[in-house]
Amino acid sequence: MAEKLFWTEGELLKRRLNDARPPVKNPGKLLDGAMDFWIKNGKRDLSLLAAEDGRMEELAGRARSFMAERMCFLDGFHSAPLDSEVTGEEEKEGYTLQHIMFTGTPPLRVPAIVLVPKGRPAPYPAVLALHDMGSLRLFGKEKLLAFEGEPAGLTEHRRKGYGGKSIMSELAERGYLVMAIDAFNFGPRTIEGAADPKGFLERRLSMSTQEMAAKSASISGHDEPFLLRNVESAGLTWPGIYTMDDIRSVDYLCGREDVIKERIGCIGMSVGGFRANHLAALDMRVKAAVSVCWTCTIEGIAGYNVGGAIGWFMLTQGLLGRMDIPDIQSLALPRAFMAMSGWDDILFQPFGIAKAHMHLRRCYEKAGCPGQLGSMVYESPHEFNAEMQKDAFEFLSVKL
Repeated sequence: MAEKLFWTEGELLKRRLNDARPPVKNPGKLLDGAMDFWIKNGKRDLSLLAAEDGRMEELAGRARSFMAERMCFLDGFHSAPLDSEVTGEEEKEGYTLQHIMFTGTPPLRVPAIVLVPKGRPAPYPAVLALHDMGSLRLFGKEKLLAFEGEPAGLTEHRRKGYGGKSIMSELAERGYLVMAIDAFNFGPRTIEGAADPKGFLERRLSMSTQEMAAKSASISGHDEPFLLRNVESAGLTWPGIYTMDDIRSVDYLCGREDVIKERIGCIGMSVGGFRANHLAALDMRVKAAVSVCWTCTIEGIAGYNVGGAIGWFMLTQGLLGRMDIPDIQSLALPRAFMAMSGWDDILFQPFGIAKAHMHLRRCYEKAGCPGQLGSMVYESPHEFNAEMQKDAFEFLSVKL
């Protein structure tokens, strides 16, 4: 039977190549003409499409090394002890919920949750679930798993972003061991959360939706720039911390006896999609990745909606002058990678989405493994809806 191709019809992409919306927010006259000039004159010499015949793997290695260098991973990050511990365990219908602590980007301690499926024999394939941003900083991993007594604002966030579904429990139901962490500056990894862990966790549960929005705005607008100055003054980068924490999460999964180490995947929406892009590019242990709503060329963002789409997590100095966003995604090949987008996603220009998907397809075709790529665009906004989830879970079931 022929291998299923998870591709939106190419003609639909071509029809959107000139489809542009008015800018949401741009710097106006200050950078008038400069953004287009700078982007168009980037070298892009680390794009796999620039590789000579038979030398794609060599170029991919150089591209990964450049990414790691620019992210400023310090010596010893990869080899530092995880010092993981189970801090709690709960029996739920269909899975056992474990609360975990481990060392992510050393010496930072990272809280995580792990769902171990019931009714299936170990070991299990594993999926690292990567949470979104969505203007909600009070919660990270809980966006992907509903819990009793959660505030209405969190429930509403999940309804808008995930069609009300708990992505982690959906995956556990399908037989995967599932892990999620709090990314840096989310939940207990915020300044207030670290200063008063117990009090912070209690306060956020009692907040109204409006209070949650105001607190999240303060975290992102006031606390985050302050944190960034501290991080970069120590020689690190924000995307480097995100990516190293996720790599160390894979380290943790590989150290579990109940995980099939050759069958580890990841899935994420929005900033979780950004994280999936980088994790799949840099960690060869990730056999299959799903990136939702983070596929676009940089020209489809810059000058259009930088304020909405690009945060500190995105800013790796010099990286996008050497490779575009789909070039980073293509470093997953020949492993399985699925890019999912929505035409009505306000963060990206439709032409940028179309160009990025076409770029990815050319990369996988050039590598001789087009069937390893999922490339789907939906008539939807910035979300991971039921139709997208169905396709993503099917892709993982085939590739993982």
